[in-house]
Amino acid sequence: MAAPMDESTLIERLVAIGWKGSRAVLVGPGDDAAVLRGGLVISTDMMVEGVHFDFDWIAPAEVGFRAGAAALSDMAAMGARPGALLVSMAVSGDPVMCEELQRGLRRAGDRVAAPIVGGDVGRSPGPAVVDVVAVGRARAPVLRSGAEPGEDVWVSGELGGAGAAVAAWSAGVRPAPAAKDRFAAPPDRVPLGVALAGLNLARAMIDVSDGLVTDARRIARASGVELRLRQALLPLDPVAGGDLKVALEGGEDYELMFTAPPGTRTRILELGQEMTVRVTRIGSVERGAGVVLEDREGRRIDPGRGGYDHFAAPPGGQAP
Repeated sequence: MAAPMDESTLIERLVAIGWKGSRAVLVGPGDDAAVLRGGLVISTDMMVEGVHFDFDWIAPAEVGFRAGAAALSDMAAMGARPGALLVSMAVSGDPVMCEELQRGLRRAGDRVAAPIVGGDVGRSPGPAVVDVVAVGRARAPVLRSGAEPGEDVWVSGELGGAGAAVAAWSAGVRPAPAAKDRFAAPPDRVPLGVALAGLNLARAMIDVSDGLVTDARRIARASGVELRLRQALLPLDPVAGGDLKVALEGGEDYELMFTAPPGTRTRILELGQEMTVRVTRIGSVERGAGVVLEDREGRRIDPGRGGYDHFAAPPGGQAP
């Protein structure tokens, strides 16, 4: 029997097999999206029934919207303007379900003027699968690797609402309507991401899809720094009931976490007001490695293991 392998290790091994470098590629594997010469930005995101969603939780059109919004969140994290979507799906039941999925996907694309220009469809012998490729452009994409010591760490929106819905469903409990809505309809942070990139405010950026701690570790690793987060500053979603663990590890938020120099604080807050998006300074970039979480007294506490791991988690677990 092969030794257990977590998701990060598997991805590293797949990259080693598939990525050999290319003059046509400016940014390869390891970020929210790839960047080709000329500023073309491409990402892909897959959702699987029973892992990322359940039709007992949300309707097919809501699944489609969520799949589209999740793929477009990668564009936001790169500071890219979406241009088009490619959608592939496979279902096991009535193929009419594909139409409902497509309606939701189109609604997500319409929100950012990104039409569905093609895709593929098939029958699945098991769970439904929806895969979305997002294509956009960025003049100066923001990568995970740009954080420098002395910068602030920011996050948009509020954390933990969608994760609270998943926790409720997984426990056999109906979530609060606001939590369910937060899961089914991720926010559109494309305008914010494009503005942060275009105004040269964000130096490193990522979308918070796998949990704040996991995604903070990705910036820390890519930039070779330590991200120090402060518990007292974290913007918890009220529907999470103050559950810090859900906010740190729940995932599903599709908000933007970014770093920026201290001198940009006023402009970032103004930008948030202009776009009616809450932006919160939650910590700082320090010399070192990894993620540190400080409690309200400034003491270091365990930030937790991070978000869902597709291959380390027990079978049957739900994933962001």
